[in-house]
Amino acid sequence: MDDRKQPPVALMMLPLLALGAILAVQYFAPPRAQTEEPVGQAPVQAPELGERGSDEALPTQISPADAKSRADSQKLYQLENDGFVASFTDLNTAMVSLQVKGDRYLNEEGDPFELVTTDKEQYLPLTPSFSGVTIPADARWRLRESSTEKLSFEWAGDGVSVIRTWELAEPPYQLRSSFEVRNDDSRSRSVGLGITSAHYVRRTDEKGGMIGRPSPALSHGICGQGEETFREDREELLSEDETRPMQPHSHGPGVEYVALSSVYFAIIAAPEGGTAERCDMLSTDRGGTKDEPDGSLFETKLVYAPQEIGPGESATFRTAVYAGPKDYDALQEFGHSASNVIDLGWFSFIARGMSWLLRTIYSFIGNWGVAIILLTLLVRVLLLPFVIPQFRNMAKQRALKPEIDKINELYKDDREKKGAAMMELWRKHKVNPLGGCLPVLLQMPIFFALYQTLSTSIELYHAPFVLWWTDLSSPDPFYVLPIILGALMFIQQKLTPVQMDATQAKVMLYAMPLMMTFFMLLLPTGLCLYMVTSSAIGITQQRYMYWKMDQETSALATSPDDSDDDNDQAAEETKAAAPKQAKPRRKKRTRRGRA
Repeated sequence: MDDRKQPPVALMMLPLLALGAILAVQYFAPPRAQTEEPVGQAPVQAPELGERGSDEALPTQISPADAKSRADSQKLYQLENDGFVASFTDLNTAMVSLQVKGDRYLNEEGDPFELVTTDKEQYLPLTPSFSGVTIPADARWRLRESSTEKLSFEWAGDGVSVIRTWELAEPPYQLRSSFEVRNDDSRSRSVGLGITSAHYVRRTDEKGGMIGRPSPALSHGICGQGEETFREDREELLSEDETRPMQPHSHGPGVEYVALSSVYFAIIAAPEGGTAERCDMLSTDRGGTKDEPDGSLFETKLVYAPQEIGPGESATFRTAVYAGPKDYDALQEFGHSASNVIDLGWFSFIARGMSWLLRTIYSFIGNWGVAIILLTLLVRVLLLPFVIPQFRNMAKQRALKPEIDKINELYKDDREKKGAAMMELWRKHKVNPLGGCLPVLLQMPIFFALYQTLSTSIELYHAPFVLWWTDLSSPDPFYVLPIILGALMFIQQKLTPVQMDATQAKVMLYAMPLMMTFFMLLLPTGLCLYMVTSSAIGITQQRYMYWKMDQETSALATSPDDSDDDNDQAAEETKAAAPKQAKPRRKKRTRRGRA
């Protein structure tokens, strides 16, 4: 037996190592950005999604000069409600701008947050394309109706008349889009619809250091199909087949929605009255060189099944659109399973409960920072049944520290004997050296869920706490909370019993707090606040358990003075109850030998 059967350091520091694992996965694998503001247009001309295998008829391409002339002459029309201001063009009826209202969504210049990140006509969000109908690339739609709540455009040609209608929906951040296609031809025809959206991210914005929060610009294409949610980032959507570099990832049938999503915002298109036939997702490198492109263009497409339209008949394709912050309640009102665009990680079933608790607490308190503190306190209370055995076991190990030090000194050059002596010490005092690991393992899903909730929650986006903490979704500007957390980690290390030698113990004492501080420097203030509160509560619980165990040990070691008589009486009773010893027999004298 050797000392490897003692509890490993990794198990003792499981929460810290778990945080390191999360950071490694999030910040080594996916790209990250340092800015929250949307970026501009794609820098290079590129073929439309239809050229990558789509069955839609392609319009004739127009020259860059003609494209610029069209953009300069376009007319824009707006729809506005309490949530946003949306603008649409008469070139192809697509969305050219969507600015989210609210002081929380202002950028550093004080301007509203802009969701549309492209300005090339073919890459505007919610651009239509048709199968069975050819609409020229230079077509311009005629405005039929315009009001503050409704827009209607019409185009006629190729034997059909098409009317697109945009309407504001009642809940926030919602729109309705409908296409009515009337067959003016003398023969039947099959017509299908595709709605394409694009989102551009500069590669320079994606780059950053190893440590930090999830980038607000980190983007995904998302497709909801039945019970499945397909969420793919840039690397996953880039084609790995050099012979077919432009093939999109397709899913279907039974598609509930398709979305372009950043950490805090999303543009979602969902079919109304049923499901769509297919969703396509694609990412392509743009500009620069092959090895160092300037940026990435994300594209998603919602494809409806073709409908057979007889002469003089019409078919209607309806789409519900959500464009705005990834607010859980608003997405639930939108329906179509769209709340799944919020990425809550591996333990989403726990994270949803944590998010609900956080929102509920905030509804009574009105301050997200205080809500995080109260949520942390509630979680620690709920975990008490698991934490108490852990602290009791640590208190027993702490009481045995002098004997552990003697064993380490006595057998410092003999690992096998030291391990055997340690195990005998645990057995003699009925201490399980791994007794504190199971509670920690049980807490890990909650830790992961809270981490994901606090890192991506739109509720914390630009939400103030107190003093200089004006944005719980961004790092602490003066690094106060990370430094406090490092100090609390140092105290926890001092309180935690270790079975390693002095050199290893010193490394753990100083290295772990420094590492934790380093990890937290660029993480969201809300997450730092949770970690600081949790550590402070943990130290308080640990100190209380040590005090309680010391009191119990002292009570057993000493007896009260007024119990001496009772002890004497008990001793007499014990003596009386003990069996009496038989006296040795004396030999009888005889007269034999006497005169």
